[in-house]
Amino acid sequence: MGARRFAAPGALFLLGFFVAFQLILMITESMSPIGWFDWDATLALGPTSLGLDIIFIILVAIPILFLEYYIFAVPIAVLILLVTKVIKSKRYELNIMNISSHFGGTQMVRRAAIPALFSVAFAGMFRDPLRDFFFTPPFVPAPEIAAFYPIVLSLMSALLFMPIALLLFMPTWVLNDAGVVTHLKSDNLELRQPPDTQGVGRWISNMLGGYAILAFPITMFLAHFYEPLIVPLFEGTIDLAVPAQANAFVFEAVVGFLWTLGLPFFVMAFIIPVIIFNEGMQSRSTIRILRLAKRLGAKIVRKERIQEIKRPTTIQSTEDRAHVELWAKATMPATVTSSKKLKTSKDKSKEKTKPKQNIKKKSNKKKK
Repeated sequence: MGARRFAAPGALFLLGFFVAFQLILMITESMSPIGWFDWDATLALGPTSLGLDIIFIILVAIPILFLEYYIFAVPIAVLILLVTKVIKSKRYELNIMNISSHFGGTQMVRRAAIPALFSVAFAGMFRDPLRDFFFTPPFVPAPEIAAFYPIVLSLMSALLFMPIALLLFMPTWVLNDAGVVTHLKSDNLELRQPPDTQGVGRWISNMLGGYAILAFPITMFLAHFYEPLIVPLFEGTIDLAVPAQANAFVFEAVVGFLWTLGLPFFVMAFIIPVIIFNEGMQSRSTIRILRLAKRLGAKIVRKERIQEIKRPTTIQSTEDRAHVELWAKATMPATVTSSKKLKTSKDKSKEKTKPKQNIKKKSNKKKK
């Protein structure tokens, strides 16, 4: 596929950046800057706003994320590999699966989804400190942009936590790209349990992703419905009997619902550059992981092939036939009931024909 595979991730990156910056500027255009940067002295921009300072911080953070990957991704992946070897060595083998090298744009976008949900789920940790730092407590947004104020806070909080989330997920990318898997040892396959083959990186990311999927809706409900809508409604500060306040309530609820669906995509846009950087570093990081895996006794293995058993009678081993026989018994009742129905229908038809035959016999005797 070449460079074409970066088209869709690149488009998501540009669209997410543009919309996120517009939202941030819309809320902060009338606010004074932090004072960290002297834009008038450096770029002669004249009067600036808080939004320009925030956007500059975000742009500077992207190269820092690349540096974070370069320094920490492989060492943390090595640590995960060693811990996995110790924890699972009794029942599992550690090997390298011969996987394909194909990884398209769709896979890149999907890879960014779980870290984005994880960042949004933890965004509540930074929401209040971020609001107190950038927006002074007396700050009240204009009525026409009030619905977007919680949105900007959630976005900035998620972006603030994103480097921590990537610190956990980047090593899983390295392990998945290297094909490091754990699978049950041969003697454990003789027990009554299904075979268990799983990538080491996927094992970690599934645990983190499970928490993110559970915590994401709770975080979004608290940030966009409970605090700005439900609490003021019960306190009496919002009166739905007033048409203007009712319309504002409905508008903010609709915006909150749409933003609940859209926020992960904006955070994904900021993760996409790191994933593209990982693609460029993939060969280098994979070689380092494979070298360590070989020292731990790993071998390269083929993919498992799952095939349908079309002729169960051809299985000779009694142990292998045990489950096949259960499968046959599980599918047998349908045929048994159908055969019973056929038998009963035949019996009923016979019973109906018997009286007619008796009547014919009696009529013949009378004629004689």
